[in-house]
Amino acid sequence: MRPIRRTAADPRATWCIALTLAAIICVGVVNLHEKRESFSEPLGYGMRTTSTRSHGVSLVKRPGMMLGRPSFSVRSEDQASIMREIPRDSDETANQAFEAVNEGFKDGKTRQQVELLLPLIGATDLDDWPGGIRQQFKAASPMCESILRNLRRELGFAGTFTPTILDDGDATAAWESEKITAILFPTAETMDYIKNAVGKGSDRLVLLINPQWNKGGSNFVSDFGWGAAKEATEKLLSTFEFTYSFEQRKQGGANIKLIRSYPKPWKVMVTEDDQNFDVIGEAEKRPSYKDVELMLKTAYPDQNIFSRFLKEIETKKGGLL
Repeated sequence: MRPIRRTAADPRATWCIALTLAAIICVGVVNLHEKRESFSEPLGYGMRTTSTRSHGVSLVKRPGMMLGRPSFSVRSEDQASIMREIPRDSDETANQAFEAVNEGFKDGKTRQQVELLLPLIGATDLDDWPGGIRQQFKAASPMCESILRNLRRELGFAGTFTPTILDDGDATAAWESEKITAILFPTAETMDYIKNAVGKGSDRLVLLINPQWNKGGSNFVSDFGWGAAKEATEKLLSTFEFTYSFEQRKQGGANIKLIRSYPKPWKVMVTEDDQNFDVIGEAEKRPSYKDVELMLKTAYPDQNIFSRFLKEIETKKGGLL
């Protein structure tokens, strides 16, 4: 039998593997201990320079820029304009949502969807919502009631809102008056209630606030089942238009904010320093995950978490690499 030949490990390859593992571990630690985003500190930065369009999405390109390291001067009037669009607390969020819903209703949009960014209450180091959906309900219900009170006053509707718990386990609730139905945290199990509200008249305002259903995709099964029933449900939900949305998430190593306030288009912003806002794209419809990914690649070409990590380590360690 031919003997096995053993070769010495290449020290450069060993060093690269060790460096890669160290980068992954450090990024994970940074994310674990990352400061929570709050209303008191708005997120984002910067203004557009050049733009292109792809599939109805406006893209902004900034060659040579690095996330978190703005290399351009930000005009104060531009930043001031963006700052006015970012709500500082839950009261401002509710007020913006009311104004958007009101404008939409005046334009004949009686089926609307709203996505509210909820203020954290009772958060821990390990879990933003240790109390789950019921804890989120405590944060969301005052905002919903504020929106509805302002709508009733502005539209001149008579009567009071009658609150109803539709599903205690999922914390799904509804408020109804003579001309408005609002449903907080609707699920697939409450679709009959939504159909009933829509059936009360074409002039009735029906609001879906922070839906909890999963429409399915490549890795998930739709909450709406399959076949004709699923198709009918999705067709009904497609008649509801986003009139207000304020969301934030992590994507591509960046802090992303999506905001839409009718009749303005969707805006996608990036932030790293909690001081400036960089609008990397706009869209008439809610940008998908792939849309945002394209915006990031267009705005920040040839940048990723790993290259950022290496450059930051090099800077901090005085040329260690």
